Amino acid sequence: MSMNAMTYSKEVSQAAAGSRLSSEPLASDLLPKFQHPAAAPFQRPGPEVLSEAIPVFFIGRNRNGFWIARDVDGRFGGVFWSKEAAIRFARNIWPAGCATIFPQTRFELDIENGGNPLVSYIEITQRFLTRGLRRLTAVTRTLVRLGKRP
Repeated sequence: MSMNAMTYSKEVSQAAAGSRLSSEPLASDLLPKFQHPAAAPFQRPGPEVLSEAIPVFFIGRNRNGFWIARDVDGRFGGVFWSKEAAIRFARNIWPAGCATIFPQTRFELDIENGGNPLVSYIEITQRFLTRGLRRLTAVTRTLVRLGKRP
């Protein structure tokens, strides 16, 4: 599984404010190496890539296109409208900074939603409408095949 990783820390906040960054490489400059490549999607990078002392958040999209933020230990997580909101959630949980990993594959939130509660309702409504649209399309095709007008 390939992933992109970024580290958000005070240095990143200072860069946004116009301060000069140090020349030390960030975690995003390193290629992630995992102990078990076929492991669960929330596998922490090995200690040769990322210090055990640094908290880790996974941020990516679910099957419906909403943004998911989840810490590696499964204590915090949520569903969000935007990537920025998911990153802001991670920053609020770890204000001193955390490593943020962006998996290339989609994943689902497997813990209670601590993010935007409206997104959960929208997902349910979206599934309901999609299912109804599929049924309506199937009925229409059947009627067209039988030569009847829908």
